[in-house]
Amino acid sequence: YPRRDGEEHRRRCFEYRELSTDEAREDFFAEHGVRWTEFARLGYFDIVRYSVVDPMHNLLLGIAKTQWYGQWIKTNTLRADTKLKERELHLIHNFLETFEAPLWAGRLPLRVGEPAGGSLTADEYKFAVTGPWAMIVTPQIPMVWDTFIKEAERSHQAASTKYKAAKKDWQNNPHAAERPTAPSPRMIRGEELNFLLFAQALKILVGSAIRIDKVPVAADLLTKYLLEFAQLYGADEMKPNHHWAVHIPDQILDFGPVYTFWAFLTERLNKILKNLNSNNWTGGRLEVSMMREFHRKVAFDAVVSRDHIFVPVVLQRPCTG
Repeated sequence: YPRRDGEEHRRRCFEYRELSTDEAREDFFAEHGVRWTEFARLGYFDIVRYSVVDPMHNLLLGIAKTQWYGQWIKTNTLRADTKLKERELHLIHNFLETFEAPLWAGRLPLRVGEPAGGSLTADEYKFAVTGPWAMIVTPQIPMVWDTFIKEAERSHQAASTKYKAAKKDWQNNPHAAERPTAPSPRMIRGEELNFLLFAQALKILVGSAIRIDKVPVAADLLTKYLLEFAQLYGADEMKPNHHWAVHIPDQILDFGPVYTFWAFLTERLNKILKNLNSNNWTGGRLEVSMMREFHRKVAFDAVVSRDHIFVPVVLQRPCTG
C-alpha cells in the first residue's frame, strides 16, 4: 500500500466535511478512507504520523494470539491429550509443571491451550513469546513439530485419499450428497521456524529499552515473518493487525520504546475504574467529578511551580501565626 501523506489526509478531511449528504460521505470514505476529524483544524498536527498503533493490542493480543490461538489451537494443530495418547500440548504442559519462573514474570496457566487454561492476557502472550516463559514455549514449538509432523502428514495423506474418492463419487452423482471439502494439513513444515522469526522481532520491539540500530533488524524480521505467514496459510488468513504492525518500528523511532506509548497503563486504569464503587454516580457524573479534580490539581501544580511568577513573592512573605 502507498504511504499516506498527512497534508493530503487533512485536505480530504475538509473535502469530506463539505459534502452535503450521508450517501456522498460514505462513498467518499469508501474511496479515500477519510472522515472529518477536529484534529484537521490543527495545522501542526500530522494526522497520519501521530496516529499510533498500540503495540499491546497489535502485537500481543493481535498477531501473537492469531498465531497461537487462531492458527494452532482452533485448527487442532496443537491438541490436548486423550486418555489413551499424549498429544502436542503435552510437551508444553510437562515443562510448565516443572519450570519455576521468577515472581515478576507472573504465572502461565498450566493447561495453556485448553479451555481449562482460560484465555491468555497480553502480559501472558508477551512473557510466553519473549520473557521467561519463552524458555519453555518458544523452544518447545520446534520440538513439537519434530515429534508430531510425520504423524500429521500421514493423517493428511489418508484424508486426501478419502477426499479424492468422495469427490469422484460426487462428480458421478452430484445430487446424492453434498460436495466434499478438501482437507487442510493439520501441521505445516516451516511454520514452527517462522514463529521463531516473530519471537525474535518481538524480543526487540517490546523491550523497555531499544537501540536505534536494532529497529531495522526488528522490522526486517517482522516483514519476513509476515511474508512467510501469507505463504504458509494463504493471504485470506492475513488480518489488519498484520499490516498495521509494520508501522510500529517507525513509531518507535518517533516516540521511543513501546513502554512510552502502549496501552498497558490505560487498560489497567480502565480496570480500576470499572471496579470503583460509583455510589450510583452514573451517567457521566463520576467522570465530571474526576475531571474537575484533575483540573484543580493541574491548576494547583501550576501555582506552586517554581517558575510561577507569584511563588517568589509568596515565599518572601513572613510567616504569621
